[in-house]
Amino acid sequence: MLLILKYKFLPALSAFITTAVFSVSAAAFEVVPSGECVGVKLYTDGLIVTDTATVTERDGSRKNPAKGCDIRRGDVIKQLNGTKLLSNDMLIEMLRTAQGDITLTVSRGGKERHISVSPADTADGPKLGLWLRDSTAGMGTVTCYVGDRFAALGHGICDIDSGNIMPVAHGIIQGSRITAVTRSENGLPGAITGEINGEFLGSVTANRENGLFGRSTSSHSGTAVEVAKKAEVRRGGATILADIDGCGVKEYAIEINRVAIASDGRDMVITVTDPTLLEKTGGIVQGMSGAPIIQNGKLAGAVTHVFVNDTRSGYAIFAENLLRDMM
Repeated sequence: MLLILKYKFLPALSAFITTAVFSVSAAAFEVVPSGECVGVKLYTDGLIVTDTATVTERDGSRKNPAKGCDIRRGDVIKQLNGTKLLSNDMLIEMLRTAQGDITLTVSRGGKERHISVSPADTADGPKLGLWLRDSTAGMGTVTCYVGDRFAALGHGICDIDSGNIMPVAHGIIQGSRITAVTRSENGLPGAITGEINGEFLGSVTANRENGLFGRSTSSHSGTAVEVAKKAEVRRGGATILADIDGCGVKEYAIEINRVAIASDGRDMVITVTDPTLLEKTGGIVQGMSGAPIIQNGKLAGAVTHVFVNDTRSGYAIFAENLLRDMM
């Protein structure tokens, strides 16, 4: 099944949110801050179990094959009879030609098991009693570029049902167009909505707890700035870069209220102070995750969360933490 986020920015993940690996020292390189919105399409590495179900067999009996084999929500089905599964359609076709019991390779918590399953014999063909997800689509905000590499969101994309980071086989970013914004109100975070226009902009190479990473094929303009070390980020005034109305990326004033309160992407507490942004969005909305934060001319971090009970405020991740494992 496809997770339909097609016309919304990918939300942040809590508080209510909104190839070689290289690690870099903040003092050793510069980045080009972005703030642009892009369409995101991700294809999972295996099929994510979103739920199990009881099905009706030809003889009228009821059966839940997956539950009886201890397959749970959040598990990832990697193989069927030793063949790597690339999509839900592939699984369905393989089930139609399979004879008798099948063997599923199931990943849970990083460990794989081989499970023998007896499919239910239904009028529509063999069924496993599984709801599965093989892809997701939505929109997100690019934080910055380093050469042809990009970092976005400031947090990983999680499966909406299990809450686990989605294992990504491959993905793409595409052009997008913002069509509307729903203002945030205390108790009800708003959202930026838009359309993906299909223009290919780059490939996604990694979905990690600290962000979405990949390689860009499009040209991007902007002034390069240094990445602030965590120790350089201070309480006080700063700005964010964001496109919240489809009229291009603009700079908006914020206040950094607290610094280094955690190490899980909630490294700063920020508050929107810009009157224009407050009027248009009510503060932080879903879709602003990844908006770059600039302080003293350096990239200090990126927006990650909005507070449900005070939508003017939210969390942000240090740029150093965001970029530590950039692909």
